[in-house]
Amino acid sequence: MKDTWRLIDFQSFDGATNMAVDEAILDAHIEGVVPPTLRFYGWAPPAVSIGYGQKLPDKARQKIVALGFDVVRRPTGGRAVLHLDELTYSFVGSNVDSGKLLGLGVIESYKKICQALIAGFRHLSVNVEIGEGQTAARQIHDCFTATTTADLHYQGKKIVGSAQLRRHDALLQHGSILLCQDQNLMGELLTGKDSTTASRAPEGSRHANLFEITGIVVSASELIPAFKRGFEETFSVELFAGELSDVEWLKAEAIKERANRENWAL
Repeated sequence: MKDTWRLIDFQSFDGATNMAVDEAILDAHIEGVVPPTLRFYGWAPPAVSIGYGQKLPDKARQKIVALGFDVVRRPTGGRAVLHLDELTYSFVGSNVDSGKLLGLGVIESYKKICQALIAGFRHLSVNVEIGEGQTAARQIHDCFTATTTADLHYQGKKIVGSAQLRRHDALLQHGSILLCQDQNLMGELLTGKDSTTASRAPEGSRHANLFEITGIVVSASELIPAFKRGFEETFSVELFAGELSDVEWLKAEAIKERANRENWAL
């Protein structure tokens, strides 16, 4: 009999809530309250999330906020990600329930989870591959201009960026799947330059977009089943539809309060 994991279907929240929910799921899983969980979500309003240890230039932060975007700090590492015209996933698992996932080591656990995403893309008739383990310069703020083994590429262009947090015997990995994101907007937000400058990248030069590859624009509810199948096949489990528990919502609220008190966003 296959193990059963939880799938939390697509919902959109503000940035602080999204990050608090991911961390709450991780804490609840560590306590044995919830099973391994795969979650898909959106951002309302759109947001820029920055890595746990990242320092965002104040000029960039001011422009991002002035244009109506949230700015939120992730519990995971990595660089800044624009959450607009993309699909965000998060996965929480542990040694006990995830095929000794943590025992594989950081790089191998990234690869294992990325294999599930690769299988999902395959169900969408798109072939992607894991990026090479290059280390980008520290001054690079944009996730999609840095290359690591946590990334997925389509014909050499990044289409998924992921980051991970390990706590006790469990991990949280989440990432951004680009659907139809403007090739230049993130660069303009981070540099403070607008689209009239000569620095705009040539069309298609920065990253790959799923809808441009397939030529089809579909909803999140149509995409998620493909990635669900990818995780089920890769980990030999069954994913059942579930919701966040009262315990997780309470934890998420506590995390948000602590984040506000300690000014995590900046």
